[in-house]
This record gives sequence, structure tokens and C-alpha cells, in this order.
Amino acid sequence: MTGPGVGASDPVAALLAPFREVLAAPGAAALAAALLAEAVADCGCDRGASWHARQAVLSTVFELHASPADADFAEHLTVGRFITLFFLVDDGPPEEARALARAVLAVADAGADAGYGAGYGAGYGDSEPARQLRVLVDDYRGRGLPTDRLTALIAEFCAATAEESAGPPPPGHSLARRAETVGVRPHIECWRLLRVLPLPAPGSPDRPLPEATVELVYLVNDLLSAAVEERAGGSVAAGNTVLARARATGDRAGAVEAAVARHNALVAVLAAARHRPLGALLGELVDGNRTAHRALTGLRYPGLPLDVFDRLHTVGGAGWR
Repeated sequence: MTGPGVGASDPVAALLAPFREVLAAPGAAALAAALLAEAVADCGCDRGASWHARQAVLSTVFELHASPADADFAEHLTVGRFITLFFLVDDGPPEEARALARAVLAVADAGADAGYGAGYGAGYGDSEPARQLRVLVDDYRGRGLPTDRLTALIAEFCAATAEESAGPPPPGHSLARRAETVGVRPHIECWRLLRVLPLPAPGSPDRPLPEATVELVYLVNDLLSAAVEERAGGSVAAGNTVLARARATGDRAGAVEAAVARHNALVAVLAAARHRPLGALLGELVDGNRTAHRALTGLRYPGLPLDVFDRLHTVGGAGWR
């Protein structure tokens, strides 16, 4: 992957300097710099440039890992913009997520997503997530790609994330909410649009694959971040499906075992579809999500349980990696 260089005297480069080891992969520093430059230029919060630098690093690591091996810099930047939006919503105040969800639906109801022109996206509001969504939509529209389904999926993600802050979901709804808050459906849509892949038709062998991918990603996240979320407590831990099962059964070890077994069974489903374009794409997203957690052990997932990590099968290896 290639991308624009970053000069040593550049203030963006200085902000990213503490993350040099995390950004050691080819192209990582350039992608983080591009994402951070956009964030700082459009910043309306009081969290500061250093906070945005950390978010740009998180977005870069997840994007470079959880993406097709042949992705170019422009594709990485496009989907990196979505991952930046994901972290702005996931780590931000719930009222911003709730407001953005309402605004996206209002724009869609008004039919504004059917056209494109001056002032497009103004109805999203002026929060940082709203501005980031406009950047993302402009990117896809500039490529001549439709965004109505993508924005609808983003609205669902935002609404579910806001609801999660209020506490545990009603009985029987925890998995459905987790499937939304993990943000995988819009992430898949980002790549589906870029790679011009059709939506799987009802009854096709690819039909179950996107939802299997959603579950795989949140199982990995919940297994590997459980210790961090237990320490955080409150609404952070409330969304973790492994911890929810542990609370319900009183058996934390059993909850981990059940999640690992379910993960590996779903990996086998994706591995069997690796010869088809959608299966190959989703397999790379799943495997990359797993390795991104490992790459971010020191930054976001301290105490990541390597014993659990090493038991999680991979699609590309159809077994251990």
C-alpha cells in the first residue's frame, strides 16, 4: 500500500510520534496521518488533538488488518473514514449517537438521500460524528456509489449504541443489540460497495455469511475485551455477550468456552465459502479483526487473554493462526 508521505516537521506527524511502534506496518503512518489531519481540521470538541491522534491510530490498525489484502490507499482511506466514525460514536456521548440516528432517518424520510448537491448532508447536524458521516458520504458519492443503505445501517448502529448506554437490554434482546452496536453491518456495506458485490439473494449460499461475520466479530471483541470491560463496569460491560452469559449462568469459564466453540463453528462456515468473492472478503474482515485486537493490546486491550486468542480459529488458515 502506498500513500502520501508525512514530513518530520508536520504537526500531525508529531501527534502520531508516540504511536510509532503501533504504526510500523507499511502505509500505516500515512493512513493515520490522513485520518488525523481530517479529524483535526474538522474538530469541534474539547478533547484535543492528542485524543484524535489515538482514535486515528485505532482506526488505522483496524482498517489495515480487517481489509482485503489487495486494497489500495484510497480504499483504506474510504473505509478508514467509516471506522473513524465508528469510534467517534462508540467512544462518544450517547446523546450524539442518538441525535445522529434521528437525523439520518429524517434526511432519508425527506428523500434527501436520493439527490446530491450543495448543502447535501446539512441535516445530519454539526456534531463530530455528523461531520464525519458527511465526509464518508461525500467519498462514496464522489465515486458514483449509492449511500442510502449505508446510511440506514449507520443509523441503526448509532441508535443501538445510544440505547446501550441506558443499561442492559430487555431479556432476550442482548444478542440483537450487540449485532448492531459492533458496527459490522455498515462496515461490510462499505466494502461491498467498493468491490461492487451484489447483496446475497434469498436462498443463495452466501445469504448467511454477513450475519455469521457480524457474530464472529462481536464474539472476538467480547472474548478479548471482557477483562477490560469488567474493570470498567457499568454500561461498558453491559453490552458484552460473554459477560452477560456469565452473569446469567454464574459460570464465567463456561461462558468463555461456549463463545470459543461458537466462534470456531462459524469460522468453518466462512472457510467453506472462501472460494466465492463475498466469502473471501468477509473472511479477511473476520481474520483481520482478530489480529487487530492483538496489535492493539497495549493501547486499547491491556491484559488481552492470549490463551483465548490462540484458541480462536481463522478463516484463512481454516484452523489455527
